[in-house]
Amino acid sequence: MPDSFYMGIDLGTSSIRAVVFDVQGKPVLSRQEEFPMMTELESHAEIDPESIYRHFISVVRSCMLQLSGNMKVRAIGFSTQMHSLMLTDEKGKPLTRVMTWADNRAYQQAESIKKNYDSLSLYKRTGCIVQHPLYPLSKILWFKEQKPELFKQAACFLTVKSYLLYKLYGSYVIDYTDASASGLFNLHTFTWDEEIISQILGLSADRFPRPVPCDYLLSGISSSLAEEMCLDPDTPMTAGSGDGILANLGCGIFDASAMSSTVGTSGAVRTTVSSPLLDDQQRTWCYCLSKDRWVAGGAINNGGIVLRWLRDQFKETFQKDVEEQGCYNIYALFDQYAASIPAGSDQLTFLPLLTGERSPNWNALTRGVLYGLDLRHSRQHIVKAAMEGIMYQMFAVYQALFSINTQTRQIRASGGYARSDVWLQIQADIFGQPIAVSNVNEASALGAAYLSMLAVGAVSRFDEGLPEMTVTRHFEPDEHHREIYRNGYKRYADIYNRLYR
Repeated sequence: MPDSFYMGIDLGTSSIRAVVFDVQGKPVLSRQEEFPMMTELESHAEIDPESIYRHFISVVRSCMLQLSGNMKVRAIGFSTQMHSLMLTDEKGKPLTRVMTWADNRAYQQAESIKKNYDSLSLYKRTGCIVQHPLYPLSKILWFKEQKPELFKQAACFLTVKSYLLYKLYGSYVIDYTDASASGLFNLHTFTWDEEIISQILGLSADRFPRPVPCDYLLSGISSSLAEEMCLDPDTPMTAGSGDGILANLGCGIFDASAMSSTVGTSGAVRTTVSSPLLDDQQRTWCYCLSKDRWVAGGAINNGGIVLRWLRDQFKETFQKDVEEQGCYNIYALFDQYAASIPAGSDQLTFLPLLTGERSPNWNALTRGVLYGLDLRHSRQHIVKAAMEGIMYQMFAVYQALFSINTQTRQIRASGGYARSDVWLQIQADIFGQPIAVSNVNEASALGAAYLSMLAVGAVSRFDEGLPEMTVTRHFEPDEHHREIYRNGYKRYADIYNRLYR
């Protein structure tokens, strides 16, 4: 009898990975491939859907080829970046690239929504700050106003996940979370909000995929596609959820007693609640997970993407240091840099707003700032100031979420930054709170795989959890550093307010 394993697929903004887990939630093998984001035009941030599809096939195939004879993937779960949008024609052919969350070209349309509609009422219905160009609502309006011929040609308005599921299974479906993150979905009724769709966009709900629960199972891919992926054609796949929501789940957070803190390309702080959790100041969002659970939180645009930008801009210099100092890679070098610089980076402050801002102020026009630079500062200072700046922004989100959810007793870290002890300690010092780290490195992929386990009955209830979801380490705040960072955060907030408020 073959042993059962479960695959989680995590499609992010810059890479896709497939991870195979055992029944304990322990990863046994994985494959990751990177792909470019196309930013050649101002405010554009797109990815190519056909390229994503090829990478999807490739990572699944690579994982399946690594399985030994007694290992069987029983089910697959799907995690994906949220807030994406693409248009397809009547035959399912893409008319556009995929607009990602980082694409800000719909700023004017978002402002128009803010001016002409009751944003607070829309927020209370959708859980989305719809006056921000992040959301597909304003992106679709951009197509209507700026590309009317494409808008008329479009038979369906899709997310990148819905497109991939269509390519695999031939039907247009969207999970509740992905739909909820569009600004077009009613988080109370779990249906497309036909009033918003018709009044703002002049469309009908039949132009969008069919909303389904996160544990909805799809199966029956074609034999040729199954052969290409080395996959049994009857292997079921769940519709899944959004990457951030599944990171929350992968960390073992099933209720409001804990928050997840994630930094990957972007970053977020989130918690799981049993009823919609909304903020009258609209600093945080709330999205559907299932018909009895929602995830509330706030996200920042600029997480690891800032360090990746630094890496790419000064790659030759950094690579030389990697070789001279024997570091594993550039990110290990960044840790070494940060460890060598005192807390507060000698008063160098980096506002890491390279792609505008989401929570808590939702200002798409903000841009990065390096403040306080003088002759004593080195590239090591700049790297640490960037890491600190990202955590200052995360702290602003944490404060907003905690103000409406005071039940939280623990913060759990996940995402790429959870591999960095230096960065986790910076977070503990800035937050003034212990940071717990579970044994999970691939939280979004594990959350996706966990949903597939739930769907096929491998776990009996939503909050059963897995052994690998337990906390294994804590980072306690250093009180001396905490005082430095209190002042550093005040300086950070003051710079922001003078420039953008």
